[in-house]
Amino acid sequence: MSIDIDLSPLSHPSTLKLFLFAKSCYPDDFGVREAKRKLEFHSISNVAWHLNKLEEAGLIEKLPSNRYKLLENSLKIKEIEVPVTLTAQLIKDEIITKKVFLLSFMITATIATIIVIFFNPLVAALNGIFLLVINCVFYLEEYFSTKKQLSFYKWKEKKKNN
Repeated sequence: MSIDIDLSPLSHPSTLKLFLFAKSCYPDDFGVREAKRKLEFHSISNVAWHLNKLEEAGLIEKLPSNRYKLLENSLKIKEIEVPVTLTAQLIKDEIITKKVFLLSFMITATIATIIVIFFNPLVAALNGIFLLVINCVFYLEEYFSTKKQLSFYKWKEKKKNN
């Protein structure tokens, strides 16, 4: 018997953060105030709204004690689309992600370096090193930007080790 799980509520960052919190609490239950405090939400009604979305999706259940618990089916979720903002370039009214822009830059620069090898190998080697350094800087910038965004989903208290 397969059970369909609606993952659409997890597209909202706060709902996803609550889901990850519920997953870290499993098999224990948790209350709205506890989640508000640990996740540093601004209001209890905001937490309750997101918990309601998780409950409607069949990811958590509300217990008779007004506490919440992750449903066992939710433990099967291994892949989630995390809402992360991507940096993009606007080129001739087309939105191009930064990674595609960097890839096209690197391909063009590599072709230029290969052509220059035939005329001046020293300049080509220096050009290649320069391009490698620039590429590393751009990718490190992208890495730290994504890491900073993903830090939203963590909270100060250490997760339980299962």
